[in-house]
Amino acid sequence: MFKNFLNVAFGLLGLGADVVTVTSGTAGNAGNVAADLQTYFSAKLLEVAELNTILDQFGEKAPVPSNSSKTIQFVREEKFTTSTSPTQLTEGLPPDAVGLTLNQFDAVMEQYGFLTRISDLAELTAKHPIVQRTMHLMSLQAAETHDQLIFNVLNSSTQTYFPNGRTAITGLLPTDLPSYNDLTAIEAQLQTLGARGMDGGDYVAVMAPNAYNALLRDPDWKASHQLSSPDKIWRGEVDTLAGIRVVRSNAPGFLPNTSNSGTGQSTKVYTSFMIGRYAYQISDLQNLRVYVVAPGGQTDPLQQSRKLGWKFAFKAIITNNNWLTAYFTSGLDSLAHA
Repeated sequence: MFKNFLNVAFGLLGLGADVVTVTSGTAGNAGNVAADLQTYFSAKLLEVAELNTILDQFGEKAPVPSNSSKTIQFVREEKFTTSTSPTQLTEGLPPDAVGLTLNQFDAVMEQYGFLTRISDLAELTAKHPIVQRTMHLMSLQAAETHDQLIFNVLNSSTQTYFPNGRTAITGLLPTDLPSYNDLTAIEAQLQTLGARGMDGGDYVAVMAPNAYNALLRDPDWKASHQLSSPDKIWRGEVDTLAGIRVVRSNAPGFLPNTSNSGTGQSTKVYTSFMIGRYAYQISDLQNLRVYVVAPGGQTDPLQQSRKLGWKFAFKAIITNNNWLTAYFTSGLDSLAHA
């Protein structure tokens, strides 16, 4: 009697052996519906990182017309020196003539590109708009490639600055973070060398996020904003400091240099750029173009794939090293080796 009661109770409560389950068992086993299940796809593709590529903004643009040349030449007529003790003219006698000094800079355009291929079956069976999304991802890659190429040029600057009297990347310690004192020194150096300011008169500093955030913690910066501009602290905006407009970029070039491995050395070193106007030129021969090639042609007689790609041709060149400073520091994550 009691056993029959338990069987009825288990059946009513869904605890009997004949219950059909979803999560237990595998396809083909009695008591589950695994064979009838399918994976549900979200209608929206997941997002990818869209990085802040901004180095193109601070170079002077010098486009090259089509059907002219791969090489663009820049010429600068150098200033005459100013004597600390000017010589007085002798009455009736002209002074000796001084020749002009012209410096020439040549930039040879270089072409870059990328190609991918999507099969016809991929287009037919994919649930998401794979062609449109691929085009978006390629545009991101093209922008990052363009920014990386400019970074590589700027990173060859002959004018460098290290905090706290350091003289090389290998000498940096985790405490050698960006600071207000460094920015004032670099700003004074750029001023002394005659660097022009950007629109508004300020120079520009482009920094990696970890270097930028270290500057936000600088005591001098915090002290200057606690009363006058507390909203900048809340928003995490350095804005302008010591005559330099500070912006950040998380583009690939600004990833840390992790070559240091000695005791006490900074494990991650960041490169920032302090930029005056006209420090570098960016010449475009071929603006970014994105191509979508329909299936077919000699190499695709059965129309089995669609090709997508991009290309551009340009060259960045430093035309005045005195107006550009590469600033090497540690960041908030630059721990010392034991």
